[in-house]
Amino acid sequence: PGACASGAREKDITLHIGLQLRDLLRRAGFSVVMTRETDVAPGNTTSVNPDLNERCRIANAARADVFLSIHVNAGGGHGAEIYANGDGGPIAPLARGIIQNVSTVCGVHGQAVRDGGRGGFGWRVIVGTDMDAMLVEIGFIDSDDLPKIQANLDEFAPLITRAFCDFYGVPFPSDAPAPAPKQTAVDLDKEAAADAVNQIGAFFTEARTPDQVALNRAANAIRVRAGLQISADLGKPTSTAARRVEVLLQAMWPLTDNTKLQACYSAGAEQMRSDQK
Repeated sequence: PGACASGAREKDITLHIGLQLRDLLRRAGFSVVMTRETDVAPGNTTSVNPDLNERCRIANAARADVFLSIHVNAGGGHGAEIYANGDGGPIAPLARGIIQNVSTVCGVHGQAVRDGGRGGFGWRVIVGTDMDAMLVEIGFIDSDDLPKIQANLDEFAPLITRAFCDFYGVPFPSDAPAPAPKQTAVDLDKEAAADAVNQIGAFFTEARTPDQVALNRAANAIRVRAGLQISADLGKPTSTAARRVEVLLQAMWPLTDNTKLQACYSAGAEQMRSDQK
């Protein structure tokens, strides 16, 4: 099943995106070969290495120009990233286009384009394929990226298709939905927001002044998205304080199964990440 968290499975998410992407790319005029189109691994194997080898065999037999592997990351981080061979070579602009589009959902995790070839991470689907290959991680399944992925699940295929169309200079399929604009705010449950603000407030008294500013900023971001009144605004925190409060909210997120409360933690953490820029 790949990475799993909170009842979500990587294989379900990626198959959903992959099938939509297949259809959109074909409508745009691309020839698409899939390594799987059902909930069955290539070669009907449950072992990782034979599975990866079969994916490479399918791509090489098809003499494809480009190989793209879609994944959901794990490890508690945030944001999307893409791996290519070295710096990407001829498809470097395509890799950058994909990550630029996909990262509108969960942001970017560290270095956006990374070396997945022999000189880097050595991912099998990159070093074992004869064509230019990429492996994209759309976000993290075990962090507050998950609600964003689930809420925008149907956006990933159009976002990736747009990057392919731009790279190859072909029109985006007219009968396909254009990627929806990223929402700058979400509606949070007022009761859950009040609980989250109270929990954040519990740290305020004993916190250092820079961290108090960051805690206030995170709480206010939750208040705004829930339509609650702001009683005090201490301004923008330092990047260091924002990072500390972001880590705090990340640690709080998996401690509850209440999705409304998790959404509040996510809103606060997102504000903290924004304040570090």
